[in-house]
Amino acid sequence: MSQGKSRRVLFVLLAGLVLSVGGGYAWTFTPSYSLYRLKHALDTHDYETFSRYVDMDSVLDHALDELGNSESNEGEKPRLKGFLGKLQRKGLFKFLAGDAREVTKAGLSIAVEQAVKDHDPPLPQIPLLAVPATLWLGRSEGELVVFPVKLKKEQVVEVKMRRASPEPWRVVEVTNLKVLLSALQRLDGDVVGLVEL
Repeated sequence: MSQGKSRRVLFVLLAGLVLSVGGGYAWTFTPSYSLYRLKHALDTHDYETFSRYVDMDSVLDHALDELGNSESNEGEKPRLKGFLGKLQRKGLFKFLAGDAREVTKAGLSIAVEQAVKDHDPPLPQIPLLAVPATLWLGRSEGELVVFPVKLKKEQVVEVKMRRASPEPWRVVEVTNLKVLLSALQRLDGDVVGLVEL
C-alpha cells in the first residue's frame, strides 16, 4: 500500500474515531441518555442513580394533582375498578392530594425508595426501544422535553423531562398514571382483606 493511501485510511479511521467519541459524549447531554441511566438504575435497583434522574418532589406533586383531579372528571377513561375505584369514589385521592399532601408525599417518597432498593418484586420496565425513541419522538414544550413511553397492551404514559445545567435531564412529570395503577388492581383481593371501608 502506498504512503498516500495509508495516510487517507488513517485519516478516515481517525475522523471516524473522533466522530464516535464526540457523538457519544454529546449523547450524554440528551434526555435519551438520562432515560438509559434511569432504565439501568431500575434494572440494578440503584436508588442513588434513580434519584439523580428523577425529581421525586416534582413527580409526586404532579401525580397527586392528576389522581386528585381525576375524581372530578367522571367521564374520564379508564375508570378505576375494585378497591382502588372504591377509594377514588370515596374521595381518598382528593384528600391525599389536598389536606394530607405533605404527609402523602413523604410516605410515597419512602415507598418509592424502598421499592427501587428491594430486589424481590419486579419493578416497572422501561422498554429498551424507549431509549432511542426519545431522540425521534420527543417534542419540546418550553423548557421541557415530552415523549411517550409505550407499555404493555397499547398503554402509554407520557414522560416530561427538564434540564437545569449542570444537572442531567431529569424526569419531572409522568402523566396518564391510571395506566400504571393496573398493577395495583391485581393486588385488589389481598388489599381488601386488610382494609375495611
